[in-house]
Amino acid sequence: MSLQALSGLKVVEWSEFVSGPYCGKLLADLGADVIKVERPSFGDRARRCGPFPEGIPHLEKSGLFLYLNTNKLGVTLNVESASGAQLLKELIKQADILVQNNPPRYLDELELDYEHLKNVSPRLLMTSIAPFGQTGPYRDYKSCNLISFHTSGIAFVNPSDGVDDTEAKPPLQGPEHQAGLLAGLSAAIGTMSAVFAQQMTGLGQHVDLSEQEALASITRRELAVYAVEGMGWTRLKGSQPGMASDIYQCSDGRVYLICFHDRTWESWLEVMGNPEWAYSELFLDIATRRENWDAAKVMIEEFTREHTVDEILRATEPRRIPCKPVNTAKQLVESELLAERDFFAEVGHKEAGNVKFPGAPCKLSETPWSVQRPAPLLGEHNEEVYCGRLGYTRQDLVRLRAGGVI
Repeated sequence: MSLQALSGLKVVEWSEFVSGPYCGKLLADLGADVIKVERPSFGDRARRCGPFPEGIPHLEKSGLFLYLNTNKLGVTLNVESASGAQLLKELIKQADILVQNNPPRYLDELELDYEHLKNVSPRLLMTSIAPFGQTGPYRDYKSCNLISFHTSGIAFVNPSDGVDDTEAKPPLQGPEHQAGLLAGLSAAIGTMSAVFAQQMTGLGQHVDLSEQEALASITRRELAVYAVEGMGWTRLKGSQPGMASDIYQCSDGRVYLICFHDRTWESWLEVMGNPEWAYSELFLDIATRRENWDAAKVMIEEFTREHTVDEILRATEPRRIPCKPVNTAKQLVESELLAERDFFAEVGHKEAGNVKFPGAPCKLSETPWSVQRPAPLLGEHNEEVYCGRLGYTRQDLVRLRAGGVI
């Protein structure tokens, strides 16, 4: 096995569904040794979330689970039992990092919060992901993708090109699981920042990640406009200052086109054959085009609907007009560009067979990303971890399994 960027980094991931597992996946895919802890029999609830092959639910075949848990060892553990809590602490003693997304109150009740666990391992780096963080009046509130998108402010400006009737068309959340994925990404960044400090000082710390704040940090343009100018963002179509980029329907798909500023506007008029309407006083300069952009879009789309996506791209590229296709999932999977860059990885799994997944979000030339193992079966590595690393015997495992501990 070749050296990877995070080889030697030991992680215990006591998380489920999306945010914590995605954080753990990002570390594992770069070489960290990640042990995933799941509930006996039930497992991570992502196992019950599709898509499933042929639409048939199966604990070992969830596309979501299989993607989020590559390169991890999997063990089962009932942390609510005294023996289970002790086993978790033994795993933590051997680890550099604990990633968890359990409710703060639940950790308090089990005495498995950071204040207790740092006594187990003073150099422990514990990353805690919660909907609203570990402190404050909402620390014990539950959340979901829909709630996180709305409380963070992102949903307010979605759809980003605005609407004509804000009463009839309320704000929209982002695609399914995006809140958890963004929170997991932020958690991984925070975790690695703390790793550098841990390596310099030898001391651990608590990384407190609020899903609401992780998403709100992405809306910083809107927040900055309000903080500096006292002007709230609006969802009314055409009312965002300087917003004149749009999605246009073609005969076989859609393109995202920016042709607002003078140079690109003039070049785009050439593509359309310099139509007479474009030389009306309504569209003569940036200011008038901004004011009348809705009318311009209607006329532009009359043209794009008569042409294919490829025809529009071939016309705009040599003129340096910003324009790209709005890809579907099918187009991404079949993309020659992504194939050339080896973006997708095919992973073989004992139960699910060969599954194609998105690969590395970035490429490291000397310490590359790679898939060394598929997502674990439920409890697949109990013996390897508990016996091989903690020194338990097979008879111990039989006893622990009979007692519902693993």
